[in-house]
Amino acid sequence: MPTLLPEKNRTEARRARRVPAMSSTDGLGLWSVSLGLAAVLLASLVYFGGRDSIGASFVLFGTAAIVALVIRAGANPNA
Repeated sequence: MPTLLPEKNRTEARRARRVPAMSSTDGLGLWSVSLGLAAVLLASLVYFGGRDSIGASFVLFGTAAIVALVIRAGANPNA
């Protein structure tokens, strides 16, 4: 025997209040700063651990190139 569901109480439709959007942190800037700090740490380990200045410079230049490519790819084409 089927049972009927209870009727729902209808409420008034209310308009949503317009609230200005909160400013968020820039994720790309935060990412690039954290990647840069990690590169400095890794380059210092390479330089002081093995006395390899060329390897440390490759780490720093490689990280700078990656950050530059990501920032260039994320640029606004309409600006």
